Amino acid sequence: MILRKIILVVLFLFFCIAVNAQYAGAIRTRQFFAAGDTILLDSLSLIPGSFKLTTSGGRLLDTSYYKINHAEGFVILNRVKFLEDSVSVDSLKVSYKTFPYLFSSETRHKDANRIKADIQGNTNPFSYNIESKNDDIFKMDGLNKSGSISRGISFGNNQDVVVNSNLNLQLSGHLNNNVDILLAATDNNIPVQPDGNTQQLQEFDKVFIQLSNLNTKLIAGDFQLMRPYGYFMNFNKKAQGVSFSTIQKINGEKKDPAKQAVYKTGASAAVSRGKFARNQIQGVENNQGPYRLRGAENEPFIIILSGTEKVYVDGRLMDRGQENDYVINYNTSEISFTAKQLITKDKRIVVEFQYSDKNFARSLFHFANEFEQNKLKLHLHVYSEQDSKNQSLQQDLSPAQKKLLSEIGDTLSLAVTPSFDSIAFNSNEVLYQKKDTLSGAQTYTIFVYSVDSSLAHYRVTFSNVGAGKGNYNQVVSSANGKVFQWVPPSVTGDTLYGSYEPVIRLVTPKQKQMVTAGFDYFFSKNSKLSIEGAISKNDINTFSSANSNDDAGFGLKMNFDNAKPFTKNVSDSNSVITLLTNVNYEYVQKYFSPIERYRSIEFERDWNRGVVLQNADQHIVGAAVGIAKKGTGTIGYKFNAFLES
Repeated sequence: MILRKIILVVLFLFFCIAVNAQYAGAIRTRQFFAAGDTILLDSLSLIPGSFKLTTSGGRLLDTSYYKINHAEGFVILNRVKFLEDSVSVDSLKVSYKTFPYLFSSETRHKDANRIKADIQGNTNPFSYNIESKNDDIFKMDGLNKSGSISRGISFGNNQDVVVNSNLNLQLSGHLNNNVDILLAATDNNIPVQPDGNTQQLQEFDKVFIQLSNLNTKLIAGDFQLMRPYGYFMNFNKKAQGVSFSTIQKINGEKKDPAKQAVYKTGASAAVSRGKFARNQIQGVENNQGPYRLRGAENEPFIIILSGTEKVYVDGRLMDRGQENDYVINYNTSEISFTAKQLITKDKRIVVEFQYSDKNFARSLFHFANEFEQNKLKLHLHVYSEQDSKNQSLQQDLSPAQKKLLSEIGDTLSLAVTPSFDSIAFNSNEVLYQKKDTLSGAQTYTIFVYSVDSSLAHYRVTFSNVGAGKGNYNQVVSSANGKVFQWVPPSVTGDTLYGSYEPVIRLVTPKQKQMVTAGFDYFFSKNSKLSIEGAISKNDINTFSSANSNDDAGFGLKMNFDNAKPFTKNVSDSNSVITLLTNVNYEYVQKYFSPIERYRSIEFERDWNRGVVLQNADQHIVGAAVGIAKKGTGTIGYKFNAFLES
């Protein structure tokens, strides 16, 4: 140990000698004009004995002409001696060597100014007070914060210790003079579905950050896309991704407001969190609920996204809450009505909502453009929502199943696959025997429930295909599970009497797109013409290109409004009587497919069309005339004609 220390000391000394030798061997020279007495030569300390001062003629001056401070690296000239010997100071030359350090510089480990006297005035040079620091991990100047952090431990007599962690954080404020920030974050792994019994819901599962200034907004995370300006395009989507919007004011001549314009643009790219569905429920006399909601493809077990539902009774929008009209359980997709809204058999109930659909990864894109200048307003919107057919989630499609989906086109009733598998006998499962049976003149291969270990080797999954469309029905049994029994068809085999089949329905990937473009032109402040066109694409099976002739559809909407005062004296606006006129026309091609409902909630009832829509082009022609007086009311007559097939 002692030998090791000696070696380290020797090496350190050699290192110091080598460094000093390196700096000592370097001779520095300077030539200067002595304007004052004190001249700073270098930022390092000078090596004693290495300093030489000579005149421009090469005369070496002794120490009577100067005094040198080796530690601080400066020299003081004796100007009196220079005058007595008539030595010029116009050009002096100096040479010297330096140490690698400035020995006169102050070096300290602690700031001596922090040493404070005690109550009696005594100071302790060995004491040092450390400044207290704010341990707030969210300390940020200019930001308002709120939230909670929780850590917990749970354990029991039949479970291991589990550590629970939870973070809810909200930040808002100014990053600088131009940029504002709004942030909400949580570390919950499972999104929280709040109870649907209050009027306002706090969405704990919403995580996003928003940066904005006066004209621009950028959102990353969870956000909601609302209906843009226009007629045909309507949606209310919960998404997770990026959304950008900006407003630019294009100023022409400032003295001419007619040349000033406003340009709005926005773009969103996200993962769609939900799928739209619309349920029409027939009320039951004296039954306030619960009423079960189903998905767009009649899925019985769904999870509704909180806050996305709209409930209409007899065409009126209801309010959520126990003190209002209805309550809803988002996890079980059940809705119940309160005593404030009594349900009878004559009530027309319509529920529109989004629900969680995890069959495929679904992406969403939206692009919006609006331009407004004086009398003209233009808008263009592009929307696209599609399933990723190569990224299935809840169902794992085999190559054979993908091939089947690519061959069936839009006939989704054929998107089924057999759902039986041969396994070893297990007394804890409901197993079936596979055998052939004769019914009429035909032979059928059927599955029969059995507990015989030598025969029951098939695990079968049955799906509800609708009454009169299957060959099996569920029967009462003491078995540990549901048991299904084969029901013979009619003698000819054309009529079925069951509701179940040993198949699994395959969900096809879908795509829905729409482009709308239109303009509003103001002939005057009382007269406006609006025209909008729309193109839609609805592909219900992107695996197959067959039957694609009905994917695209078109729509057109024209509307002209005019309000003409009867008198030119407008000093008293309440006394002015105005003539109101309107002419409108709407055309919808039979293959046109909207994203969500864009017409009034009672449209089908107004035209007595029922639930099933006719597969034909639609024309709606309308006109209206009336008079209005501010503060009094409006009276008018409206005419509409609906032409279909």
